[in-house]
Amino acid sequence: MTANFPVLKVQNLSRVYPSGDGQVQALVPFSHTFAPGLTAVVGPSGSGKSTLLNLLAGFETPTTGQVEVGGTNLTTLGEAARADFRLAHYGFVFQNHNLVGILSALENVEFPLALAGHSPKERRARARELLALVGLEGRASHLPGQLSGGEAQRVAIARALAGNPSVLLADEPTGNLDTRTGERVLALLQEAASAGRTVVLITHDRDVAAQANHHLNVRDGVVSLGEQGSLVR
Repeated sequence: MTANFPVLKVQNLSRVYPSGDGQVQALVPFSHTFAPGLTAVVGPSGSGKSTLLNLLAGFETPTTGQVEVGGTNLTTLGEAARADFRLAHYGFVFQNHNLVGILSALENVEFPLALAGHSPKERRARARELLALVGLEGRASHLPGQLSGGEAQRVAIARALAGNPSVLLADEPTGNLDTRTGERVLALLQEAASAGRTVVLITHDRDVAAQANHHLNVRDGVVSLGEQGSLVR
């Protein structure tokens, strides 16, 4: 049974950066509604994938257009309000996991819940539940430096899911992993998507992308449809 999570939608979204005496069009204007499930965004290095991800997250302000989650326009929110909105609605998984080195696996998963004001009892119970979900209940007390790359990435996924986000953004989460470990991490993202979340996966790996429900291609800042979905120009 899937949950009813808010919809992620972009309208006329673009990003231009100044460059010397001119400008670089990092992302050409496009509009798209991200369906629940796993969307793979594929393209070569420098194509605009990271720019797109930063705009979806509200880390950058678009030159034109807007990003909406459940009807809330991120571009109209101030910096503090955007941070609060991300904490409530987004989860993030990065290529290098970005765990806090001095915190245990359990404490890393608890961290966003502490920021959101949950009680120690609540966040500890939720963190243990999520570590069990990713198969790491036996590694709860280990520091990130004591975990393998795959284990650390699974902790990062548990942390990303801690606040029950509607949108999960993953930037090359399997890029530093061997094939078997990468498949396990991808399976966890697919499980998160199957619950009704919108999971956006940035990847250059066509084999990884082939397992997604929906596909977008990015080249020279131009976003186009892949194998499924619809894109409105």
